[in-house]
Amino acid sequence: MLVIITALAYGASRIEVAASYRLKRDKEDELLFRGLAYMKAIDAFHTRNGKYPRRLAELAGSGAGASGFIRQLYKDPVTGKDFDLIRTSEGEITGVVSSSAASPFRKVDFEKGLRGFELAKTYAEWRFTARTQPAKSQPGNSEIAPLIAATSDGDDSSETD
Repeated sequence: MLVIITALAYGASRIEVAASYRLKRDKEDELLFRGLAYMKAIDAFHTRNGKYPRRLAELAGSGAGASGFIRQLYKDPVTGKDFDLIRTSEGEITGVVSSSAASPFRKVDFEKGLRGFELAKTYAEWRFTARTQPAKSQPGNSEIAPLIAATSDGDDSSETD
């Protein structure tokens, strides 16, 4: 009788472990789905507007004049919190990332464009960034004007019409 109870307890614990692994894998799959949805929405926003959004709400398809680049704003399924945002130095959003320090199960077979995911030790290293990256900042007129003044003596004779 004791052997049967022990065997049942062991079997139940194995089922519980398998269920927790399945739950973690499901959350991981959902993280990939949501991260890719944000990545594609940010790419589409950039393609249409020539800039990146400053708020995730600019990607959503609700309200007057909404663009609908993404069905809804998602939470990080691993942490249950908002995604951390990847921003440019100007504050534009170029991607999202989980704040979870948990180790991912998946190590291979990632969708094309998800570089470095195979090497990630935590979900926080899975960075879903737009494929269209910001160009190097170009000097504005305020940076060019002093250069022109420094190289020119004010003599316009070198210019041709």
